[in-house]
Amino acid sequence: MPQLNPEFFISQLFWLFVFFSFLLIFLWRVSLPRIATVMEKRQNKINENLSTAKELQEQALKIEKNINFQISNAKEETDEEIKKTIISLQEEASTKLSSLEKELEVKISNSEKEIIKNRDLQMKTINEEISNITKITVSKISDLKLSDSVVNQAIQSFKGKIN
Repeated sequence: MPQLNPEFFISQLFWLFVFFSFLLIFLWRVSLPRIATVMEKRQNKINENLSTAKELQEQALKIEKNINFQISNAKEETDEEIKKTIISLQEEASTKLSSLEKELEVKISNSEKEIIKNRDLQMKTINEEISNITKITVSKISDLKLSDSVVNQAIQSFKGKIN
């Protein structure tokens, strides 16, 4: 193998030194600065994205707080509206109930008056019928003709004892 031959060592070392020197200069002056600028741009882009993400996160937190505040306000307002509605409905129901109670009282009193009036009328009719029956019965049993006043007095005298 010619690489291991000692007579070529110096030329190989020379070309090795030239090649690696050229490679070192090329990497140092051309490739590494380009890689460094790309890495620097990439790091700047990452930092910008991180700062933008933090700002967006802060904005999102502010928006969330605002939404939560609006939701709580809306809940409080609806609770107040519900309470007002319940109170108004209770008041309306109580006024309607009181008006219905008054109407019922009026109807009951009118019905009581009507019942008393009908009872008195029926009692008068019953008294007249009793009077007629009494006259007919007395006239059939005996040949006496009784006047209405005599029959009415007899009925009145026994009225309290029968009931």
